[in-house]
Amino acid sequence: MRGGGELLTGVQVAVDNAAFQFDKLYSYNLPEELEPFRRIGARVLVPFGKNGSRMGVVLGLCEADPSFKSVIEIEKDEPVITQEMVDLIFFLREMTFCTYYDAVKTILPKNIRLVPDVKAGELAWMNEGHTETVYEAVEGSDISQLTSKQRSLYDFLRDPHTYNEIYGELGYSRDLVNRALQKQVIQVGNRWKKTELDYSAPYYANDFILSDEQNKAVSKISEFIDDASKPNTTLLYGVTSSGKTMLYLQLIRKINAKGKGVLMLVPEIALATQMIGRLQNMFPGKVGIIHSSLSDTERTIQWKRIRDGEFPIVVGTRSAIFAPLPEIGLIIIDEEQEQTYLSDQSPRYRAASVAAFRAKQHGAHLLLSSATPSVETYYLAQKGTINYVELRQRYRNMPLPEVNVVDMRNELLQGNTHSIGRELYAKILDRLERKEQVILLLNRRGYRTVTICKQCKEVVMCDSCSLPLVWHKADMTHRCHYCGKVISQILTCPKCGGELRHTGIGTQRIEEELEELFPQARVLRVDLDSMSKKDSMTNGLRDFEAGKYDMIIGTQMIAKGLDFENVTLVGVLSVDSMLLMPSYRAYERTFDMLTQVIGRAGRGTKSGEAVIQTVDPGNPIIKMAADQDYERFYSSEIRLRKAHLYPPFCRMCSVCFLASSSARGKVAAEAFSDQLDEVFSAAKDVPLRAIGPSPMRIPVVGGQYRWRLLLKSRGDARFRKLLGECLIRVREKKGIGNTRIYVDFSNDLDT
Repeated sequence: MRGGGELLTGVQVAVDNAAFQFDKLYSYNLPEELEPFRRIGARVLVPFGKNGSRMGVVLGLCEADPSFKSVIEIEKDEPVITQEMVDLIFFLREMTFCTYYDAVKTILPKNIRLVPDVKAGELAWMNEGHTETVYEAVEGSDISQLTSKQRSLYDFLRDPHTYNEIYGELGYSRDLVNRALQKQVIQVGNRWKKTELDYSAPYYANDFILSDEQNKAVSKISEFIDDASKPNTTLLYGVTSSGKTMLYLQLIRKINAKGKGVLMLVPEIALATQMIGRLQNMFPGKVGIIHSSLSDTERTIQWKRIRDGEFPIVVGTRSAIFAPLPEIGLIIIDEEQEQTYLSDQSPRYRAASVAAFRAKQHGAHLLLSSATPSVETYYLAQKGTINYVELRQRYRNMPLPEVNVVDMRNELLQGNTHSIGRELYAKILDRLERKEQVILLLNRRGYRTVTICKQCKEVVMCDSCSLPLVWHKADMTHRCHYCGKVISQILTCPKCGGELRHTGIGTQRIEEELEELFPQARVLRVDLDSMSKKDSMTNGLRDFEAGKYDMIIGTQMIAKGLDFENVTLVGVLSVDSMLLMPSYRAYERTFDMLTQVIGRAGRGTKSGEAVIQTVDPGNPIIKMAADQDYERFYSSEIRLRKAHLYPPFCRMCSVCFLASSSARGKVAAEAFSDQLDEVFSAAKDVPLRAIGPSPMRIPVVGGQYRWRLLLKSRGDARFRKLLGECLIRVREKKGIGNTRIYVDFSNDLDT
């Protein structure tokens, strides 16, 4: 029995490390001495298998039965897994085909999890949370006999404080504190460490004045929030630099004034730091932070303080969608179309789907926002399924950047072998002379992207993946950007011993080229390699805004959301590879990236300009992005999607197979395809189109051979039930062995 109900003597437990086909709620008896702690969400240690034991979580209650095994130990404190989290666990399992415990691990930070620890023959719980000792006044104590210092200490400790805080505020010695302890007027306790994460800065001004268009948009969204008869989701479409962030701040202020919480997602850590700075300035002491750059300690402490209501406003990247805000009034997803909102590990969820689920649970409003919304979201807005609000004007009525498209074929014919074309070179030089700043985009990191043998013409490949190794000159290594393997510089061809040459261009090479062409310029490189250290992204962007750098060269990390008033020129060094991606989303991704990065220019009082370098200047996607014409792009794209049955006219999912050999992967994929035919042929009411199976575009990663079956369906509950049946049945077939099989509704790009 899931949920509450009468207290019984049995529990239903989801166990850790269960294969999908064996993942279910297992029933256990609860010993009499553990019955007082029998609660939904309690974590337990249970016997599993012949002689083993596993961690689990109670997700249901049941009658006791003599045939059941008994729980070994149960969480004694109030469970950190609330009923809302339990509902989320069931939701994630149903929607993503993950296991129950995969969902548990996703919702809870690493250091919140419990692990069994055997001490002195007893089973105890070891919670790896990070606490500190605090002192607190004992209310109602007789303080008439205290000295003046002890009385001031008592008054100070009406709120708990550490000794360092006591010393810093009052200057009192430990001896004085110990004497007060002996008199039993204060007591010792523990609390979670209060690690402060400060992103606020003086240049994050909050004294803005909304335009008439912005005020109308705020009023309209507020009406949607207050009107229960309207859909609880709104798309805010606004051209780049139209001031969407200002709207967020006003809406957050309104929701916060009602005593409700706000959860805001941003796609990149770089955007998180800027947004957090603005919010911390406006709402000091009220902003919680969750993103992947936090240490385990910082993440755990933030999670706890959010859960305890200290931070009613939470900002973060994708995983922040699980932040334990007690009462949510508004969820904002900035740049809602971004791929970074899609999880590529189990559970493979869409942050927007989880946000919609949580918004419904809390009776909250979901605000999706972008200058380039996904085709699916814009389609829903046009149909009226969700609300629609738009901002057509840039803030302060600044014009959109002037865009120049440069044909790089002419540059090559004229003998220019640099990555910086002549027109872009002249414009960069002009900006440097005017003390203005430049952003350059190249979506390839590394120094040279391919190493090839001069004799046998073989490309140097990763021995665990079907991909070329990328040369990184900075540390003289070859690296695989998929499995992460790092090899000291390869000097000769691994196959014939011949001489090697490096070709292709990455951000490291462009950084070097910029230093050669513009020796006076201060260049900041922003990619995964240069920004891997903690706070390096935050500090780098702050320095850029403060004028300590003249140029940024970076990957797509810098393409959107950044707001620098002195940036007047944007250069896109190459866009052609994105247009040729083997995906139905290739045009959408290209249009999105170009539109967004162009929008980084001219966001202050100075006009902006952009240069797009390409070998296909007549491409209509480039033209539409240069014109910032989303409506024309959408009209063209939606016709193609409908003609070829792609989202939003169907739901797509990939069933992926990872095996130790290509033959094993093929056997598993074909066996699953047979199960699909058998199961769905009997379900005439469930339409399905299957493409494949076939090897994935990158067929080998990390030594695993990868096959895929692409499915087009309605993606409804009936389809998911039948698909789950196929996943269980295929495991009964011979030859499947240890082949890993997973379903991905989130990432429909073949990567």
